[in-house]
Amino acid sequence: MLARWSGALVLSAWLSVWGCAQAQPSEMVNAAKTGDVAAQYELGKAYLYGKGVEKNADDALRWLRLAAEHNHAPSQYLLGLVYVLGAEGVKKDPEAGLAHIHQAANAGNLDAQNLLGTIYLKGEAVEKDAATGVAWLERAAQQGSAAAQNSLGFLYRKGELLAQDLQASFRWYLMAAQQADVLAQFTVAEMYYLGEGVEKNRAEAAKWLTPLADKGVQKAQLLLGKICFEGQGVDPDYKRAVLLLHAVAIRGSGEAYYELGRLFEQGEGEYRNEKEAIAYYTQALKYQHAAAAQRLEQLSASSPKSAEFAQSMEYMENLNSALKGNVLAQYNVGVFQYLGKGFAQPNYTEAAKWFTMAANQGYAKAQYNLGTLYENGEGVGKSLAQALKWYRLAAEQQDAPAQYALGTLYRDGLGVKKNAKQAREWLQRAAEQGHAPAKKALAQL
Repeated sequence: MLARWSGALVLSAWLSVWGCAQAQPSEMVNAAKTGDVAAQYELGKAYLYGKGVEKNADDALRWLRLAAEHNHAPSQYLLGLVYVLGAEGVKKDPEAGLAHIHQAANAGNLDAQNLLGTIYLKGEAVEKDAATGVAWLERAAQQGSAAAQNSLGFLYRKGELLAQDLQASFRWYLMAAQQADVLAQFTVAEMYYLGEGVEKNRAEAAKWLTPLADKGVQKAQLLLGKICFEGQGVDPDYKRAVLLLHAVAIRGSGEAYYELGRLFEQGEGEYRNEKEAIAYYTQALKYQHAAAAQRLEQLSASSPKSAEFAQSMEYMENLNSALKGNVLAQYNVGVFQYLGKGFAQPNYTEAAKWFTMAANQGYAKAQYNLGTLYENGEGVGKSLAQALKWYRLAAEQQDAPAQYALGTLYRDGLGVKKNAKQAREWLQRAAEQGHAPAKKALAQL
């Protein structure tokens, strides 16, 4: 999309010309030398990308120029890309690059027209000119470029550079969607769902979303799950909604966890379960989902405070403080994650993240817990060296469990050379604080 031109569009521009030559290099050379412009183009690509031959920018440019001089639009377009975007061994020359892209665009190359439109809209390598940019996009879109149709749909929908026109946006997205463009297909479904530029039609939205969801497109699964749950214009299907939303949630979507919470808060029959709703809202909190926090607060105010409520509210309060840098709250969030309090199961990776934050602020208990994670390889790669480091930092702050752990590492030679003196010293320090396992270990030395 236009908003991500510098990354996604550059990649798509390169991919539009990517491809391995079908003929052997020797055959291409012979054909290219006879003036076959298609062979010259393929040979230029081969040298540019190092496909079947050693990369050689000079040879790539030489063959591409020969083909471009014979008005071969793909060669003109590729030369333009090389000069505007740069390539290994080629000095950027935006002016020359634009000239080649213009030649290709004027010859009817849709990729060139689409890229040229975006270049003018973004003001990349040329003075920004929205009118010219849109004109090139429309020219490509009218000839069937799904990329250009998507770009126009985006511009008209957001009202950026063009006056907002949701109906025009929908028309362009629909054209791209009918060419099997996944982004456009999802956007068409979303606009049907919201009633943007077209009459609201949840059934039609579901029709577009279903094949995308079946392919694992997460945005489609999320929106289709909402439709199945809400049931506006379609029959409610809670079972399908749960399956779809859960598939997205477990990949790390706070929004999907929130929607699952809504489903179990507002559903019917077996799908109305306040305990489940609280659990899912609490999961959404891990992703700083504001609406989930509000629902938990409202549920807490209007319902008897069960153990689950209290736990969820405690987590929410700690999370809010942890995000502001409170070291004790960061440690507490780590404990929640490690023990799985309020969650379906423990999350050692999240626990390690929060313990690290608190440990870096010097909190001894977090340093000890982080050392334990490194020793056991829970949520982090197993590293006795890291375990030793964090145990020592905590032990020096008189943390008895850390002193005991450090002593056992020295005793057993784990991550460090065996050292009976060091082992005894650290075990003694822990024992003096009443640490029972340290007393027992000390007696056995």
